[in-house]
Amino acid sequence: MMQKLRYILGLVVMLSLAQMAGISGAYAETPRPPIANIVKAYQGTEGAQVWTLRIGEPAESQALVQITGIDHDWNGKIQKMNVEKLSNSTRYWLNVNNNKFVVLILNQGYGELYLPGEAQPVHIGYSKDLSDQGNAQAFLTDYLQQSAGNN
Repeated sequence: MMQKLRYILGLVVMLSLAQMAGISGAYAETPRPPIANIVKAYQGTEGAQVWTLRIGEPAESQALVQITGIDHDWNGKIQKMNVEKLSNSTRYWLNVNNNKFVVLILNQGYGELYLPGEAQPVHIGYSKDLSDQGNAQAFLTDYLQQSAGNN
């Protein structure tokens, strides 16, 4: 009887380990999109912060953008936006109600943040201190988890 119990216990342990290996293997097989190595952060008036990270190849012109420290539905949400580089500025935009909505306009380290439903933009400037706190891989992981509905 004791030998049979040890056999069953050993079998349960082996199956559990095999299942755990299969789960971690499934996560390992999911490719992570290429991203920039650095996060760029901007600080605005009254505590607003904007975090940006290129996602995909540079030619794809897309970035992850997270806005924090604001009283808005977008607070803390990471969104994938299109990036449009013009001669005098860089614009981050996405579709809101089937219309192109420019969220962020940057020019030489300074810019304006526009939010749907808000009448005035938030003025922002590049922050080396905040940027140094950014972790590109962690930012991507947060976005992927949010996209999968795991937040």
